[in-house]
Amino acid sequence: MLKDLFNKKQSLDVLNTNEADVALRLMFEIAISDGNLDRAELKLIKKRADKFATEDLKASTIVKKIIDETEESVSFYPSIKKINDTNSLEEKVELLKVLWELVAADSVIDPYEENLYFKIAELIQIKRSKANQIKHEVNQGLSI
Repeated sequence: MLKDLFNKKQSLDVLNTNEADVALRLMFEIAISDGNLDRAELKLIKKRADKFATEDLKASTIVKKIIDETEESVSFYPSIKKINDTNSLEEKVELLKVLWELVAADSVIDPYEENLYFKIAELIQIKRSKANQIKHEVNQGLSI
């Protein structure tokens, strides 16, 4: 019985989204930075949330929780700290790939989104030259 208790996934009420996936929070921050949440951006966020969905916890619930937390929050620095404390360089590079894919999702590179992408890269200790390289690699993969 105790084994089952520890094997169950935590509900999102108990599981902080920073622990679930800080990328979701940063993705949403970038998506809304231009004042518009595009369908293509929301689709990518939902796709990422699907990775954490369970029978009891749907992706739409996770996305709603992210939106609510973002509206309540005054800073995404706790997410940045969590990334710096727990992620390897390779994981940070993968995060930047996901974030740039989101920036380019609506086929419009908005200056606010691009600036936030580079700011996040700086905060997670990725040099701008590497962030630019990631940006160009993703763009080539998306044929932008």
